[in-house]
Amino acid sequence: MRTSIQLTSRLLTTTTLTALLAGLTAVPAAAQSGLAIEEIVVTAQKREERLQDVPVSVTAFSADAIEDAGVRTPQDFIALTPNIGIVQSFTVGNSFVTVRGISQINNSDPSVAVVVDGVPQANQKQLTQQLFDIERIEVLKGPQGALYGRNSIGGAINIITRQPGNDFEGYTEAGYAEGNTRTLSAAAGGAIVADRLFFRAAGSYADSDGQITNGFLDEKADFYEDRTGRAQLRWIASDSVTVDLRGSISDTEGGAVLYSQFPTLGFSNNENVKPDENLLGRSERDMGDLSLKLDWDFGAATLTSISAYSKVKENYRGDLDFSRVQSIGQGQDLEVEMWSQELRLTSPDDQPLRWIGGAYILQTDRDLRTTVFLDTNSTLAGLQPLFIFGDESNDNLAYAFFGQASYDVTDRFELSGALRYDSDEREQTDLLRNNAVRSKTFSEWQPKVTAKYEWTPSLMTYATFSTGFRSGGYNAPTVNPSIFQKEVSTNYEVGFKSQLMDNRLILNGSAFYTKLDDAQIFRVDLTAGAQIIDNVKEAELTGFELEFQARLAEGWDAFGGVGVTDSEIKDFDGTRAYRGNQLPNNTKAKINGGTQYSFPITDALSGLLRADVEYRGKQYFHADNIDYRDPVTLVNLRAGLETERWSLTAYVKNLTNKQFFTEYADGFWSGSATGQDLGQLSPPRQFGVTGRVRF
Repeated sequence: MRTSIQLTSRLLTTTTLTALLAGLTAVPAAAQSGLAIEEIVVTAQKREERLQDVPVSVTAFSADAIEDAGVRTPQDFIALTPNIGIVQSFTVGNSFVTVRGISQINNSDPSVAVVVDGVPQANQKQLTQQLFDIERIEVLKGPQGALYGRNSIGGAINIITRQPGNDFEGYTEAGYAEGNTRTLSAAAGGAIVADRLFFRAAGSYADSDGQITNGFLDEKADFYEDRTGRAQLRWIASDSVTVDLRGSISDTEGGAVLYSQFPTLGFSNNENVKPDENLLGRSERDMGDLSLKLDWDFGAATLTSISAYSKVKENYRGDLDFSRVQSIGQGQDLEVEMWSQELRLTSPDDQPLRWIGGAYILQTDRDLRTTVFLDTNSTLAGLQPLFIFGDESNDNLAYAFFGQASYDVTDRFELSGALRYDSDEREQTDLLRNNAVRSKTFSEWQPKVTAKYEWTPSLMTYATFSTGFRSGGYNAPTVNPSIFQKEVSTNYEVGFKSQLMDNRLILNGSAFYTKLDDAQIFRVDLTAGAQIIDNVKEAELTGFELEFQARLAEGWDAFGGVGVTDSEIKDFDGTRAYRGNQLPNNTKAKINGGTQYSFPITDALSGLLRADVEYRGKQYFHADNIDYRDPVTLVNLRAGLETERWSLTAYVKNLTNKQFFTEYADGFWSGSATGQDLGQLSPPRQFGVTGRVRF
């Protein structure tokens, strides 16, 4: 199977690149010079750099690319990125990201750091929001612990919103799609005091009846409503001091625990089985955050201070037996409050030795209660508390010190090194068992060393050694193990970045080997009948990524990527025979590609046609490798009209109406009340239209 994936990936890559090069070389060089692909500047290493100069595997999306592709949720840009996947679970605000085979577990720490406008988001639920008024998205693959700290064991996602400026401008966008899905977003900003004080405000509203039907109730199970607002102020206090104040709020309601249930094994690829329970689940989530960023350039360096506060409240209620029988329900209440402070010194860019140094502290308070209810009348109002399954309070204090230095050994050869120390003190109070307190500190040094060589102005290669760290934590006191250990990744990587054909073709690639010590996985403790997090003593990941972007002709682009990650559990200190198996939720091969053609209709009006194809290889849902999803191919199409002031776009997502289970658990893994298999379906095909007016 591994050989088949590698041969298929190589064949597709070779065929695609050969066709691209043939098309590009058919155009005279003189004509090519005016068709260069626009450069993207990123802040992946916490300073501004050209994407092609950064010795990290990064997929970046500009504001134009985000709008052209119709990116409105994290699922949209993740579909366009090799070696990364996302699974929505339980509620509309709950998702798990997997990068290069390193995944996340429900109610645990993330595998990917999420940073919005320079502010780390300490809770993974802050990723799953509507995306609007976005300037740039950067996806970093591979451990990023040296700069991003704990829980960036798989990578990092940087989201940069549009910043306020002098000119007053903005937009309004409205859309309608199947499922009676209505969307509205708007943004505006400009100067309050010219050249000194600026503002920008943006908001989004989305409402959908849903598209997945509960067969027993004959009601849509995946309904949702989301309201999000964001405001920013920027004050240029002097030529050397800039202050940014940013705040956002979000309120989301929707369906929850909309699982299909199966009577026997072997249904993991039977997408015809729909939700059929007697109780329609519902969830609510409220989020808010506030941050203050100060940059002071005093010549020798720039001092950056980022102070942040955020709060997440979420609850859900739903069926527990997932059948038509009026029996029992389940519920969960979660509240997370976070305060953080980062101080950072950054050297100027125009010198041979460039460096960054800083410190970070985070305080997190997290309360979680899980309840089992008696279903008295098949409505949420009829749920009566039966017993509290779990009730815990968690206090975490994390701090870190970090530094990075890059030195130009010659005008072509750069060496860089980074080191970060993270400490995470965790205290859990069990409110069900006499307020019993458990505490433990998890810490780790995270080094990184990179060598970069610029062979020509258009070709760069690099080699990297890096590490990542995900903190440990607590399971329920009655299960075994009651404490799960920290997870550490060690990564060896080589890569290249190139600009060919007068910058009409960008071709980047990387290959990696990653060793995981005490990899965290999800399983069920049969003795206690509880879902827990356990550790795989050792696992290995090997793979590669290859991405391209090509300007075939004026207005005509092609783009795509190939990602392959082969994982293997090498050692597991448990009772089940996982050795030699794939890690859960790892898609062994992912191939994405597309083309976009923009053409003039009149002097003021242009048209746009776009097609995107995504292939996801086989994926196992659990470490026993019994249940899996077959390979799936998804197709999206877009067609639109555009002027300088307005645009109108029609689209279809999932053209072939392919549905599959994004999450699946057999009776053993689910711990369900009936002991039967459970699965959550992906969205079906959806036609829609979007209109935007700029001012």
